[in-house]
Amino acid sequence: MMHNAPTVTFITGHYYPSPRRAGFHNLADAAHRAGYRVNFITVGYSACSYLRGDYRTRLPGIRKNCNTPVEIKPNFISYVYFTPWHPHTLILPVLNRCTMTFVNRYGKNIPASMLALLRETGIFVFESMCGLFLFKRIRRENPAAKTVYRVSDDIRVLRSTHPRLPALEREIAPLFDLVSVPASVMLEKFPGLPSLRLHRHGLDKAVYDACATSPYQPGSSNAVFVGTGYLDTAFVRHAALGNTHCNFHIIGPFVDSLRLSNVRFYGEMPCAATVPYVKFADVGLMNLLYRNDASKTFTDSLKIIQYRYCGLPITAPEFLNLRRDGVFYYRPGDAESCAAALREASASGRDAERAREVRSLDEMFAEMFGPLHRSAA
Repeated sequence: MMHNAPTVTFITGHYYPSPRRAGFHNLADAAHRAGYRVNFITVGYSACSYLRGDYRTRLPGIRKNCNTPVEIKPNFISYVYFTPWHPHTLILPVLNRCTMTFVNRYGKNIPASMLALLRETGIFVFESMCGLFLFKRIRRENPAAKTVYRVSDDIRVLRSTHPRLPALEREIAPLFDLVSVPASVMLEKFPGLPSLRLHRHGLDKAVYDACATSPYQPGSSNAVFVGTGYLDTAFVRHAALGNTHCNFHIIGPFVDSLRLSNVRFYGEMPCAATVPYVKFADVGLMNLLYRNDASKTFTDSLKIIQYRYCGLPITAPEFLNLRRDGVFYYRPGDAESCAAALREASASGRDAERAREVRSLDEMFAEMFGPLHRSAA
């Protein structure tokens, strides 16, 4: 526990009480465990979110949290910055061009309740999304605070990115005290930047270590996928039909379009509930659809970290070079290749040595924030 630790404010698109857990949830929890006061500010949420069918609009309690600080636990505040609009790509390119300067106004009318949180902050952590439009305003309100850019995604390839955002990122990246990326391939996005560091995802090892009950039938063979997008259902079909002895467990916001006896879709689960499905599986599935250069960033994803800590062999498409042992590749769309990759992965078995590459959340947090704390406290 740190003494006299500053407040850390996370500027993110995630909502803390959401059942969908992301790296920013883990970072915030690690900061809180280390003794920091934490503000978890959800941005990129507006009246437009309802028009777009944003899943966050359906989360219980979010309306009461809009522009109102809610204490989730001692010294941990959730805040949802709700506005009439927020920067987001529009349907027509001409509309994007018309709003290139307008989006810079995001954050002009920040409520007093949010300003109070910003002014008490010692370290800001920005996610790679439209919250970057708040950077300059926040620096004016609190110029003494340290700033971190945690590049969770490559904004150049996200479908939600307004075209002004990549240019803004280039402008402000040199102004951050730390630019942190979770995957080595993302280092090339910021050439020559002195503040650039590689910090791969950490994992809450204690949760996995404490899990002792398998959800699977004794003696059964099981492959698991846990995620929120880019699921290649064609791979699941080919692999399942070619390996009828194996059960496939798909966890995430996906609809069962396969209707196969050895494939089960669970829908979304709280993060903790997914742990036994991963820990006691025989194969970890990394069956992702190709999405241009965005696919490269999945090589060090949290999913990979989870599978590695549990010692699982992994199936992955050929375009995704994981640069690790125990990975069995398939050609997307090729039925025999998909079935063979699953068959070979299942036969290879687990290897506990794979867990050695994984750091705990607290280890990762200390590496990232240690130098900042000494200068911000």
